[in-house]
Amino acid sequence: MVTRTYRLDHDLGFAPNPFFGWCSLACCMGDIRKYAKLDDIIIGIAGSGQRGLGRYHPQLIYWMRVDVELTFDQYWNDPRFARKRPQIPGPKIRMVGDRTYRHGPDGADWSFETSMHYLASATQHNGGHVVRDTKVDRVLLSQHYTYWGKFGPAVPDHLLPLFPSHRGQKCQHDEALLAELHDFIGLDWPLSLAGEPADWDNPQYFGARTSS
Repeated sequence: MVTRTYRLDHDLGFAPNPFFGWCSLACCMGDIRKYAKLDDIIIGIAGSGQRGLGRYHPQLIYWMRVDVELTFDQYWNDPRFARKRPQIPGPKIRMVGDRTYRHGPDGADWSFETSMHYLASATQHNGGHVVRDTKVDRVLLSQHYTYWGKFGPAVPDHLLPLFPSHRGQKCQHDEALLAELHDFIGLDWPLSLAGEPADWDNPQYFGARTSS
């Protein structure tokens, strides 16, 4: 079991998506999605960037134990995750759906929905998020997780070295400090959905497209 820590720049409820009984990581964080194994622990903290989640740093956003790994096609076709298909416009919980990518009829090109990572009206430089997300054809899912969103506890100063100082993941840790972090997050007592996303009050992402 490896513990993989990282910093989140945004928390829309999209990556990760903690809704409908499963925490899914289907977009962003290609290195984690590529290399994480079953039973690995993923822990996300609010980043310190002032244009991102700096107002919440150093609060935890979530943790998850990897229970299931699927390809995008498997994720798209699995009825357990039907409600994670994005709906824009729609209520926030549906707008942030991450069940979007799958191969088209020819089996080569990708098909995808309008989502938080693809809007037809938005400029997609070099393929945008779609290209970056689909470079790693792997979705991580968990039913053992705690997602606090904006209500996460602040990580004590002496545990902050367990997290990377910049983008990317950190996998090598002091064992004593890591055990303390596992206890701090309640690794043996997952709470599932325990808060709402930190960016749900951000009109940049949720405005006219949101419905009740």
